[in-house]
Amino acid sequence: MRILLISANREKSPYPVAPIGLAYVASYLLKDNHEVEILDLCFAEDVDLSLNQTINRFHPDIIGISIRNVDNLTYPKSIFYLPDIKAVVSKLKTLNLPIVAGGSGFSLFPEAILRYLGLEFGIIGEGERAFREFVTEAENSKNVYDIQNLAYLKDNRFHQNPISLAGNFSRPVRKLLDNTRYFNLGGMANVQTKRGCPFKCIYCTYPYLDGSRIRFRNEKDIVDELEELKNEYSIDYIFFIDDIFNHPIVHAMGICKEIIKRGLKIKWTCFATPKGMTLELLKLMKEAGCMGVEFGTDAASANTISKMGKSFTVDDVRKVSKMCDDVGLEAAHYLILGGPGETEATLEETFAFMDEINPRAVIAMTGVRIYPNTGLEQMSINEGVIKKEEDILFPRFYISPLISEDRLLNRVNEYALSRPNWIVPGLDIRNSEETMAFLRKLGNRGPLWNMLKKQVRGDR
Repeated sequence: MRILLISANREKSPYPVAPIGLAYVASYLLKDNHEVEILDLCFAEDVDLSLNQTINRFHPDIIGISIRNVDNLTYPKSIFYLPDIKAVVSKLKTLNLPIVAGGSGFSLFPEAILRYLGLEFGIIGEGERAFREFVTEAENSKNVYDIQNLAYLKDNRFHQNPISLAGNFSRPVRKLLDNTRYFNLGGMANVQTKRGCPFKCIYCTYPYLDGSRIRFRNEKDIVDELEELKNEYSIDYIFFIDDIFNHPIVHAMGICKEIIKRGLKIKWTCFATPKGMTLELLKLMKEAGCMGVEFGTDAASANTISKMGKSFTVDDVRKVSKMCDDVGLEAAHYLILGGPGETEATLEETFAFMDEINPRAVIAMTGVRIYPNTGLEQMSINEGVIKKEEDILFPRFYISPLISEDRLLNRVNEYALSRPNWIVPGLDIRNSEETMAFLRKLGNRGPLWNMLKKQVRGDR
């Protein structure tokens, strides 16, 4: 069968991200000798034209459409993506072909999105095995309704089958992606080394989407993929997109050692947690080509760190910052300001602490997007921020009742403008898409936060 996989994501800020989830799905379909093509709408100048040209040339039998995000998670500059995706789906529905939705965005709101888009089928969570089985059953005109991970509407009633997770996973099919274009415009390629997150941050969806048990790729297979990217596509800067690269440490060290063993000359960056980071690992990461680390710090007050459900302390952040300085690795800290427990006092504590550790970059979000199946959803219900049955497909954000919204936004704006190493997307502070595109054209690779000027000590 001919299977068309469509990536509906068109967001390019802070940089375009290749749809490797669809490349993973394609890897399973190709095992059954199906013809597979990925239509990536991210760079389409005319979406309707791209759809028409691909459909008329490829003549698909089944269509899968990936919904990576439903919005940009940014307050107060929130952008809701589904109206544009609905326009794509409306065009596809005229073909009278099976259309299956999927992706992380879909998985968080399966019923609401099926109803919003007017679709019958969707796959929750990992799509490789479920979509492969759907295609097999559809090809043989068999019942598709019992497939694990399937969500569907039948007689206007929503049904969701049990969700299963793959025990392990390997490489995506890179040849179906426009790797060179993503590298030129985004400055790096995205690579996944593990799935699953055992931590319990109050707002986070990763444990629901990927499970709380970590599932690893083999270190040699990971470095094989890095070699493929460099040798076949001349890509020499990687971003490891795992929720947390440095947990568990033994796996992270194994990847670094394999890179060093092969003498592979690449640069890379990753997400990490301050918890359990060691000087030994940081030194190994740098030797293996690491250029910087992005920490999901979220807050820098003992009270707000605790209420966000973080597994570390302010002192852990202080220690890991010093270790990065000692090793010579740049660091960026992500903050979520206005979350549970935030007051004017905790906000000032956070500002003072960031001045103290003085990282290369601080990337701050204001307000916390409320998602289903999270502790924050229940907290928001208990505090009357949202109603129990409220549809939060349309973006809703939590802001601590202990600080006014105006005071939060005004103080963050005032402070961030006075600090050259702060980025605040929701307030358009050092987040210009045009500037970032210009820097990419100049050949800058990796995350662009590493080009920010650090705060000069004593200049407050």
